[in-house]
Amino acid sequence: MENPEQVFKDIVQKAANRNTAVEDVYAMDASSAVGLMTTPDHDGKALMKKGQRAQPNDLKRENIQVSNIQTRGALMAADMTWTAVFTEQGQKKQVPVSGTIVLRNENGVWKQLVMGIVEVTPIKSIEVVSGGMRNVSIHGNVGKTFSGEQVVCLSFKNNSMTNYSFGWVQPPRISAVTDSGEVFVRALPQYDIFLPNAVFRLASEPVTIGVAFPEAKGTIREIKFTDFHILNANGLPTDFDAPTLTLRLTM
Repeated sequence: MENPEQVFKDIVQKAANRNTAVEDVYAMDASSAVGLMTTPDHDGKALMKKGQRAQPNDLKRENIQVSNIQTRGALMAADMTWTAVFTEQGQKKQVPVSGTIVLRNENGVWKQLVMGIVEVTPIKSIEVVSGGMRNVSIHGNVGKTFSGEQVVCLSFKNNSMTNYSFGWVQPPRISAVTDSGEVFVRALPQYDIFLPNAVFRLASEPVTIGVAFPEAKGTIREIKFTDFHILNANGLPTDFDAPTLTLRLTM
């Protein structure tokens, strides 16, 4: 077998090059982050390509270090650090980066599993049980990371003239309900998964929300958003008692 440390270094270098086809670096199938982010209203592959195009032209990754390599079947994970070197507005920048990189072997070729996602289960149906959201198509998937944490991706497409806001002054608090109780969204920075830091406004453009529930054990039955508002024609909440939007998932 090739030197695992070198495999990780090579793929991280390859991913830094904007001209590399995303398919040559990243896993793009239904059990990857692309599958997690893909719904009838959202194209996960296009999002991945957009992310790559947003990289600086002259991005280099230097001082790459690899540690704690774990292998499991066709999967391999490692903790990595490097320095991202690039030019921004004429200034040379050096940014330290660290995280867990997960790879999967596809017919002898190693591909990176973005966000560490190794498994994806589509949600069969999603029903609004509180909050008063109507005429919105909601689809989603539940992913699992290499280390077992659950990540949920939901897409919302508004088919009505009414707009909605998840959060108002602050982002909403988002929780998941399983058979063993309610748990809140947490960041998984090692996999580049962070807390929502913005208010989501659902108007004519579809909205996609991806969040992690590392403490969720077993099947997620419901997702709740606090501070959910139905907006009036002026774009202001029709109420200020901040109802909770509750979605019931059928897996």
